[in-house]
Amino acid sequence: MQQHDKQKGFTLIELMIVVAIIGILAAVALPLYQDYVARSQVSEAVAQAGAVKVSISEFAMTQGECPTDSIYRNSAGGRYTANATHKGCAIELTMRNSSPVSGKVRNAIFAFAPANSAGTVLSNIAAGNSIGSIANWACYGLNEGVTGITPSMEIKYLPSGCRP
Repeated sequence: MQQHDKQKGFTLIELMIVVAIIGILAAVALPLYQDYVARSQVSEAVAQAGAVKVSISEFAMTQGECPTDSIYRNSAGGRYTANATHKGCAIELTMRNSSPVSGKVRNAIFAFAPANSAGTVLSNIAAGNSIGSIANWACYGLNEGVTGITPSMEIKYLPSGCRP
């Protein structure tokens, strides 16, 4: 008679390797997830700018120029957006400065402005400047010049569909 007293299961080393792998995956995934959350919150701001964008486009098409600053605005904002106002034909969007807004975009400002087909912001967006119909719009962030607006949001948080 042979007796086999071999236990089945994982060794401590094997369990430690699995825990280490899970830890590495979590360390990589968490920052990517936080960036994704910030971009989705900024997308709400682009939607909040929709009504202002339509008003500006209509004004520019009928009057042939950009409207006076701040006559069209969304001061109520949204869950993540503090407000949407405009300077000439450029829309200035400000994120809220409190939770649940991601710390990566909290109180950040970005611009939503008319652009040509190449994505270059139109130079004549100030109020009173002659402009035809506006066909394209693009988002502009940190270090991107838009007349009268100083964006503070990092470009990587802007929705990919509206980046120039």
